[in-house]
Amino acid sequence: MYLAKVVEKRQRDWDRHIQPFLLSYRSAVHESTSVTPAFANFGTELRLPADLITGIPLDAPRSITDYANDLRNKMNDIYEHVRQTGQQTSEKMKTRYDRKMNNKGFDEGSSEPSSNKVVTQSSSQQREIS
Repeated sequence: MYLAKVVEKRQRDWDRHIQPFLLSYRSAVHESTSVTPAFANFGTELRLPADLITGIPLDAPRSITDYANDLRNKMNDIYEHVRQTGQQTSEKMKTRYDRKMNNKGFDEGSSEPSSNKVVTQSSSQQREIS
């Protein structure tokens, strides 16, 4: 975990680093969802200290009903986006796993790798070494 990189050797000061760590974690785009956890949970990005300096404008005022309807629609869109991205990430991970497992050298019809087989892959062909 990244928190371990900033605490003392004996990890007695972790509590001083947890808030900045969590702010960083919650405002970073995650590869598996392609959005920040704050955006996925709240429908808006966190307002960071840098936002105060750069002067990013606040949202325009609107009625509570309009805000609730907009938030509901936005959260539905975010949920759908995160769901699709999660499926794509899962498929990529499965492909990598399957590719790795297919190079292990299984006997035909067996679910266990053969103990005296080593499979090497050169170019696009595989050969068996006994």
